[in-house]
Parts: sequence; structure tokens; C-alpha cells
Amino acid sequence: MPKLFFFTASLLLFLSIDTFAWGPEGHRVVGQAAFGLLDGTARAEVLAVLDLPPGADPGKALDEACNWPDTIREEPGWRWSAPLHYVNVSRLGGGYQRERDCPDGRCVTEGILEYASRLGYDERAEGADRRYQALAFVCHLVADLHQPLHAGFRDDRGGNTVTVEYRGEEMNLHRFWDSGLVRTHLRDEGEMVTRLTAAGAPVAAQDWKPGDVVHWTDESHALAAGFAYPAGRVIDETFADRSWSITVVQWERAAGRLAQVLNAVLGDGEVLLEAGSEVPGDPETDAGVP
Repeated sequence: MPKLFFFTASLLLFLSIDTFAWGPEGHRVVGQAAFGLLDGTARAEVLAVLDLPPGADPGKALDEACNWPDTIREEPGWRWSAPLHYVNVSRLGGGYQRERDCPDGRCVTEGILEYASRLGYDERAEGADRRYQALAFVCHLVADLHQPLHAGFRDDRGGNTVTVEYRGEEMNLHRFWDSGLVRTHLRDEGEMVTRLTAAGAPVAAQDWKPGDVVHWTDESHALAAGFAYPAGRVIDETFADRSWSITVVQWERAAGRLAQVLNAVLGDGEVLLEAGSEVPGDPETDAGVP
């Protein structure tokens, strides 16, 4: 029994480490850039959800909220949420298909839609904890979806079973995209937030439709298929630099699109989503809100 417990615990640790998209830095810069792109109404609503006074600096609170889904995923009451951070797409083609790729609704694509609906529906009637959780998941999952291997292939678990070497360190390909690139290429978070805000502004100004999330999924999956895999086991600097360029573009898109969603469900966009079905395994139905 002790050996079985150790194996299970080790497996859970392995899975958790290798599915943390972008690390805390990536979620932090995307969330802060998106906040800078909100209309006045959505900005005030986000501050209210974060329990901050008008005009307050939301930086630290946004950091905590947008990274919260990663910090709680190994807690007993929240382990059900791990599949919400990614979607595995079949090599059979045809792009994302819910019936095939996310039949139980527990994946990043459907998670964004579910938590956007919770955030925007009858917001004054929902509990403060519930609204905070919805905001945190929307912020986190929109960023997750833009990591190409979080919309990767089912048969290699989004690159988790592909071993590579980067700057003398052995890791799996998923980890390279999640944290290896960020660790070696992100220099100044403040400058990055400024860049993402400027680049995301045209995207944030566009109307958001719930069906867009499927397009984002297919876009990330196409990047995974076309650009995420090196030619050999050893990742050279040319491949790493190109991958970093893709990462920054994906962050720009994520910041603008997160602002789109928040403006739509909390601000002046007035997109109404049906408050919906519970995500399977939701602690509110299974274990109660922590």
C-alpha cells in the first residue's frame, strides 16, 4: 500500500507540474494587460469582484485571482478541475469537436464558456465567492487556451510524453512551452504588460461571441500541430526564439480576448449567456464551496 500511495502521489505531481500553462508570470501579465483594456463598466465590476475600492491598483489582486486555479487544483476538493486547463484534440482532424474531444464538458474550451456565463449571469444574486471563482477561472483559462499544447494531441497528452533537451536540461515538450521559454525569455514584466495592452487593444474593441472560443481552440491546435514540435530531441536557440515569438503573439491575443469576454459579460458589450449547466465535478455540487 505505501508503494501504491507513493506512485499515485508522484503521478499526480507529474501531471500537475506539466499542465501549468505559462506559469504565474504569464497569467499575471495577461490578466493585467486585459484589465487595462476593459471599458469603465467592466472595470468597476472586476474591482467589485476583487473587493477593491474604485480607483485601486488591482495588480496584486489580479495576480492572485488569475493564478488561483493553479494554486488550488491539487486540493482534495478541487482535483476535479484539472481537466479544465486543457483540451486534447484527436489526430483524426476536423478541429475541435465537443462530442469527440470534450464529451463531459470538462475541458478548457467549455470551461471558459461555463465560467463566463456564471460571471455574467444575475451577478448581484450570485455569492461573492462564486463570482470570484468565476472571474479567476475565466482569466486563467483564456490564457491557458492560448498555450498551443493546451490544445494539443490526445495521443501524446499535449506533448507531455515527448522528451526534449533545452539548454542542457531534460524536460518534456509541454513543460518547455509552459515554463522553459518563459524562464529564459521573459525579461521585464512591466514592459510586457505595456506591449500586450497595446497589441491587444484592437482585439478588445471587437465584439465577442461565445462561438469564438471554438475558433481560439482550433487556432491553438493548429499552432501545436504546425510549430510546437522541434525537428529533433535537442531544442536549439532558433526553435526556442521562434517559439517565444509565438508565445508573445498568443499572450497578445489572450489579453485582448480576455478583455473581450469581460467587456461582454460585465461591461457594455451586453452579451447574455445562459447560466448554465454545472461543470461536472463542481465542488458546489460534489463537496461544497471551500
